[in-house]
Amino acid sequence: MPAISPIAWCRYARASTSGSDVFTARCLLEKAVFMDACREGGERIEGALRALDRAYFGLLHNDCVRALRDADVARDLVQETFIKVWQRCAAFRGESELLPWIRSICRRAILDRLRLPQKEVPLEDAAGLTREALTRVAELSVEQVPMAEDSAQQRELAACFSRCWERFMQASPEHALVISWIAEDGLTHEQIAALLGRTPGATREFISQCRKRARVYLAEWYALAFLQG
Repeated sequence: MPAISPIAWCRYARASTSGSDVFTARCLLEKAVFMDACREGGERIEGALRALDRAYFGLLHNDCVRALRDADVARDLVQETFIKVWQRCAAFRGESELLPWIRSICRRAILDRLRLPQKEVPLEDAAGLTREALTRVAELSVEQVPMAEDSAQQRELAACFSRCWERFMQASPEHALVISWIAEDGLTHEQIAALLGRTPGATREFISQCRKRARVYLAEWYALAFLQG
């Protein structure tokens, strides 16, 4: 699936994000129980980590797939995240809920992976769009695309948005990821700053750059969606 939906981008582009709380999933393990398990170690922490895996593997895997577009790599990264949770569990003091803490570890791992040298993956081959690109286009719900009056227009807009966003992710993966965190997940500038390791001022400037780059890569879709007629 694409890293962001057209309607999420429109919602973000039209109004400043207030940072609604996205950490609404319910953990199967209470924070206090997890902290007790961290102190006791042994079988207690092993059981606690298994409970966290059952509760959050799917959510974290979706986050990783959305950013990395590779289910196998995403699975490995989630496992690495739980290893880091185990390594850092003794340092967890309960200042936040478990899910935001674990998700921040995962998101930092995603950023580290995106900052590695990237092998360029073509969107097209001799026969046209690659199978992977065609699959992502097909998965984009036509109901998410604005201002389309018939199914043909919807399909055209869906394909165009997916194509534009794919190019954005290939050219500027970190910028695209930050936009998806804000537009899809509702992260605040403060949360983004913590993940990026930047000051609030530097983060605001970086987000502004992300927004400008997104608009450049989505220019073709904007023309189709809003300038027709």
